[in-house]
Amino acid sequence: ICETILTSGENLARKRNFTAKSPLMYEWYQEYYVGAAHGLAGIYYYLMQVFREEKYLCDAYQCADVIWQYGLLKKGYGLCHGSAGNAYAFLTLYNFTQDMKYLYRACKFAEWCLEYGEHGCRTPDTPFSLFEGMAGTIYFLADLLVP
Repeated sequence: ICETILTSGENLARKRNFTAKSPLMYEWYQEYYVGAAHGLAGIYYYLMQVFREEKYLCDAYQCADVIWQYGLLKKGYGLCHGSAGNAYAFLTLYNFTQDMKYLYRACKFAEWCLEYGEHGCRTPDTPFSLFEGMAGTIYFLADLLVP
């Protein structure tokens, strides 16, 4: 299954000429997604859990750069559609490489999350839930304490 997900992301990136920016790209309802629920950040996070091999690091670095550039989302702060979920991609890469650049990026996303309510993000349907709401953001912040 993971090989198919990887191949699917590579194929769409090639088809849409994204390969200069990202080796993987995913879409949901004909929209390109960076987010953790349906997009690059979430899929990349899980692929790094499975493919913990050096040969995938180049792709991981490129994906992380795309998430760094586009991952602060106005959809919210949570795990599912928000910046906390996207930040897990940086934590994963930091844990794999011990490169402080990725811990720094996770911390910067955390700072953004700590400014809750100041970015014009929409209020989630379930504002205190684990995946869309504050509980997920707090979960990420707790994980960041011991990366």
